[in-house]
Amino acid sequence: MLGGGNDADNQPLFGETKRSDRIIQYVLTTIVTFMVLFTVISAFVYFENKAAHETIPITNIFYALSLLLIVIGQIVMIIWYREGDLDPKFRRFIYFNAFTTILLCIAGNLFFHLPFSTPTCSTCAPCPPTHAPPNATGHSSPPPIL
Repeated sequence: MLGGGNDADNQPLFGETKRSDRIIQYVLTTIVTFMVLFTVISAFVYFENKAAHETIPITNIFYALSLLLIVIGQIVMIIWYREGDLDPKFRRFIYFNAFTTILLCIAGNLFFHLPFSTPTCSTCAPCPPTHAPPNATGHSSPPPIL
C-alpha cells in the first residue's frame, strides 16, 4: 500500500544503519558503559563506615556480579542484532534493557553511597523494633503476642 508504513518499511537493507540510529546507539552505549563501570568500581571501593579491619560487604559483591551478568547478556544481544541474527523489532527491547541497566546502576549507587539510618527511641539507642521500654522491675517485657 502506498502512504502507509510500519517499522519494517523503515528498516534499512543489508545491515545499513541510519545516522540518527548510530548516534543514539553511541550515546546510549557511552552512558551505560560509564554507569556500569562507576557502579562496579563503587561496589568494591566505597562502602559506608569502612575501617581498616572491615571487608567489602557481600551485598556489594553480589550486586556488582549480578549487574555484570545482566550486562553480558545485553552485549550478546547487541552482537546478535548487529550481525543480523535478530529481527529489527528487538532494537526496542535492547533499548529497554539499556534503560533498565541505567536504573539498576542508579539504585546501586544510591545503595552504596547513601548512609543507612537506624531507628532510635527514648529508652536506648539504637534499638530493635521489638524492644519494649523497661517495666517497674527494670527489665524489658517481652513483646506482646497477638
